[in-house]
Amino acid sequence: MLYDSSMRLSLVTKAAFLTLALTFGGFTVAAPPIVASQPAAEHSTAHFEVRFMKNMIDHHHMAVEMSELCLQKATRQELRELCNQIIADQNREIQTMQSWLRDWYGISYTPQMMPDDQRKMQLMANLSSTHFEIVFMQEMIKHHRTAIKEARTCTQRAGHEELTSLCNNIITAQRQEIAQMRQWLCQWYAMCKRKDSDDSHEH
Repeated sequence: MLYDSSMRLSLVTKAAFLTLALTFGGFTVAAPPIVASQPAAEHSTAHFEVRFMKNMIDHHHMAVEMSELCLQKATRQELRELCNQIIADQNREIQTMQSWLRDWYGISYTPQMMPDDQRKMQLMANLSSTHFEIVFMQEMIKHHRTAIKEARTCTQRAGHEELTSLCNNIITAQRQEIAQMRQWLCQWYAMCKRKDSDDSHEH
């Protein structure tokens, strides 16, 4: 009987402790953080991450192609240095997202370029150096603005902290590059642009 009483006491004590732990101070049991080698826990989040990374890989690939053309066409050293930086940064981010697609979702993904983007590249390749620099900066600003918009959504919806951090870095870096290219358009070509309503989301 002593054994039974001890067992009952032990069970009651454990139950009371568990109840206290769950209720004291509004304590709630949180879901464990996502392990880096695992997919996002929720299907909708996993679907978003896969779609986002594939699209951003393609988007970065286009920026790299444009920047490599910049090294062939642009004459201003400052712009050429920026193009080199874009190539390095975005190639690195492409490789990072490709590795996450493999590690988290078992997906091997190669960048793709849409026919419209290929035609745009051909048109830019036929421009004079001066005209190319203007068009390149205008197009890269628009390209960056799209990336910032998508990355902002990523910071709200991604499940992996690593991906959220990457998206924040994309926003920061590309805001700075937009500001730099706008300054050059104004200084070099007197193409000074007032901030429009969308710019408030970039700062």
